[in-house]
Amino acid sequence: MGHEPGARAASSHGARGRDGEVADYLSRSMLAFVTADTQREILKIALPVSLESTVQLSLGFINQVIVGVLGTATIAAVGLANNVLFIGILCLNTLGAGCAILASRARGRGDEAAVRRIVSFFIGFASVLALALALPLGLGATPFLRLLAADPEITTIGGPYLSLVALSLPLITLSVVSSAAFRSMGKARIPMLVTIPTIALIPLLSWLLVFPLGMGVVGAAVAALLAQGIRAVLLLGLLFASRWGLRWAWPDLTQIRPLLAQAVPLVLPLFITEVVFSGGVFLFALLFERLGTQELAVFQIVSNLEMVFITASAGLHFAATVLVAQAIGRADSSGVWRVSRLIWRMGLISAVIFGLAFALFAFLLPLLYPNTTPQVQQWAFWAVLLNALFQPIKVSNFIFFGILASGGDTRFLLFSDFATVFLLGLPLAWLLAFPLGLGLWGIFLGRLLGEETLRIAMFLWRYRGGQWFRLDRGAKALATD
Repeated sequence: MGHEPGARAASSHGARGRDGEVADYLSRSMLAFVTADTQREILKIALPVSLESTVQLSLGFINQVIVGVLGTATIAAVGLANNVLFIGILCLNTLGAGCAILASRARGRGDEAAVRRIVSFFIGFASVLALALALPLGLGATPFLRLLAADPEITTIGGPYLSLVALSLPLITLSVVSSAAFRSMGKARIPMLVTIPTIALIPLLSWLLVFPLGMGVVGAAVAALLAQGIRAVLLLGLLFASRWGLRWAWPDLTQIRPLLAQAVPLVLPLFITEVVFSGGVFLFALLFERLGTQELAVFQIVSNLEMVFITASAGLHFAATVLVAQAIGRADSSGVWRVSRLIWRMGLISAVIFGLAFALFAFLLPLLYPNTTPQVQQWAFWAVLLNALFQPIKVSNFIFFGILASGGDTRFLLFSDFATVFLLGLPLAWLLAFPLGLGLWGIFLGRLLGEETLRIAMFLWRYRGGQWFRLDRGAKALATD
């Protein structure tokens, strides 16, 4: 099991000799060296990922501001369509997580041949699965939104937008898996250097297509599709056709079985977990939509702005996923605990800093959304401040999700998401918003208190129990080329 070893017994009573003092000094110096070395490994992954994620979400936020010029109904419609796409993205992102965990474990035990097979398998499987989900969603976008949206205007605006951006789902998935492969190899800067300039094309193309060319929200969808296509092609090319990547190595039939034996129990619960989580986010959006178009617009504004600042700490989540998995692959129990605790402490510091920045952005909302109503701007101002208070809890949940997933404790993650979202979060939000008459504040409070607070309590209980990882998991599989 993954229990942390107990502290060593105290030495015999009496004064220490000089040799004992020297030994203590050397021990403290070695611990400081190990901690500093671990911090460098964490930052080597975390900083590029955080910068990449923050820039990507910031550009997405800028794109929302561009689209938001078209009015409150457009913000609500595009936001609702993006929430639908968000479910697919989160679910398929689990393939990237599974690839990173298994490849990192293989790299931790020095099996580079297994790394090549794992990455190749996940790239191929992700392509097929993402395409199978994207085509039905793209073809049935308008009827699907018609079933969900009470306001016909939202369906009219959001349907054509969703039908196009749904086609970007396979491209995004391939980029996510390719990026995960680079990070598991310790090359987190490569996806950052590709993602930032390509995603920067989205607001530029969006402005050009929406306004000078007069394509409206459809232009924003086309811009996203083009930029994601360029990103996916570049990342795949660098992964399999450059000196920084690796050789394509599709596993044969005898190798696929042990690979599936590791991948399915790891990825399938994560996939279902993301269905539960993203489905919960979508149901929260529907609760806001039931209140009215203005309330839904507030939810979309706050959610998109908050994601920019939460993803500033996203690199720590990926660092936990990779480095904890590598420690498990090395059978290094003390390394598992040392890395995970250090990442959490760094996450709390990061959350306080960026939570404050998030709160300060509330004062810029009238400048960012001048064409929304004063009521929307006022509600969004206080909603930003409320959510900023919970940043340390949300970032901690983000990090512990990566830690527990690296240990293969995916069934617990599935149970925790179901309990926090459907057993407490959504019922509490509905109760506060409608029977008790708190409106949108009831939904925000229900989600923050019922979902986020319960989740961190469950994660801490599970983490401290030490039952979430085994050092020998996956150590023998894929050992031969």
